[in-house]
Amino acid sequence: MRVSRLDKEVSWEQQDYGGKRPGKSVCVQRYGGFGDMLQVSSILPGLKDQGFYVTVNTDTVGFDIIKNDPYVDEIFVQEHGQVENSKLGEYWERLSKCFDKFIMLSESVERTLLALPELRESTWHPDFRRMVMGTVDYLEATHAIAEVPLPPRVRFYPTDEERKWSNGFRKSLGKNTFVLMWALSGSSVHKTWPYLDIIIARLLSTFPNVKIVTCGDSLSKVLECGWEKESRVITKSGEWSIRKTLAFAERCDFVVGPETGILNAVSMLSIPKILMLSHSSPMNIGKNWINAFILTPEKTPCYPCHILHRGFDLCCRDDITGTAMCAANISVEKVWNILFEKIKGVGNEHVSRPMSEVS
Repeated sequence: MRVSRLDKEVSWEQQDYGGKRPGKSVCVQRYGGFGDMLQVSSILPGLKDQGFYVTVNTDTVGFDIIKNDPYVDEIFVQEHGQVENSKLGEYWERLSKCFDKFIMLSESVERTLLALPELRESTWHPDFRRMVMGTVDYLEATHAIAEVPLPPRVRFYPTDEERKWSNGFRKSLGKNTFVLMWALSGSSVHKTWPYLDIIIARLLSTFPNVKIVTCGDSLSKVLECGWEKESRVITKSGEWSIRKTLAFAERCDFVVGPETGILNAVSMLSIPKILMLSHSSPMNIGKNWINAFILTPEKTPCYPCHILHRGFDLCCRDDITGTAMCAANISVEKVWNILFEKIKGVGNEHVSRPMSEVS
């Protein structure tokens, strides 16, 4: 794979971006978070099937996710802010001339299917946002823009070294251990579930063979407080890189979390998973996922809001837990019932449901 970069020392207007690419060429443009780039991975095999030399134009965040993808011939990387926002249209117009086809995915979800809080879409009546934004699947939209047939083919590709490490770490947890990965938080305030401690305590007391790996950014470390000395809870927030986290997710027996990159990475794998929705509807995300339990909030008038929150200014907050109301209204019992039945069926058939939960 070739890696090209926008030159930091020369004005972007004066660069040729590597010139016209060889043969039949396409550039897929996408900046954003980990989940955004994982959704992009879904169209890349189809583009290769169509005979394209495939280039992905992304930032350093996207590069970290896609850098070992076998369906990418070249990654054209730029630093965040290297081209001013007001000049991006002109920049993309110039860059597009280097390819036969240019697939623009910026704001294909943001603004289009998720309102940005500072823009007019966030002021629309919620019913209108649901009408306009709530019925289109993010992956299906990406495929339609790229003119790549379904089904989706989302995949993270670890390096050989990362795969070797993840296999070794899994082995270190014990041969008959049921390993559950919990993604603690996503990109904003509405992607944190407040009842984690209850579930962890139930899992540890009910299933002796369960170990739980908690993951997230450095801010998620606070959500691990109290479990650091419990040998069956492996707290890795802020310690594992995103690539390490995604590589190990593939070796787990179950994955739980909100709408975030970790869940996107295992969306097309047979690993059972619980996806907790916040701002999206089940028609937006999870529709095409494999072996997924899609959980939505109960009795939450603001759900789904279809707003990409950056704080609580437009997000309804639960008074008791302090988290977003949509997160607080996904009940402990709903999550527990799924986990209990799945884990019980894997070497735990003798386990009975705790008496406190028997009606």
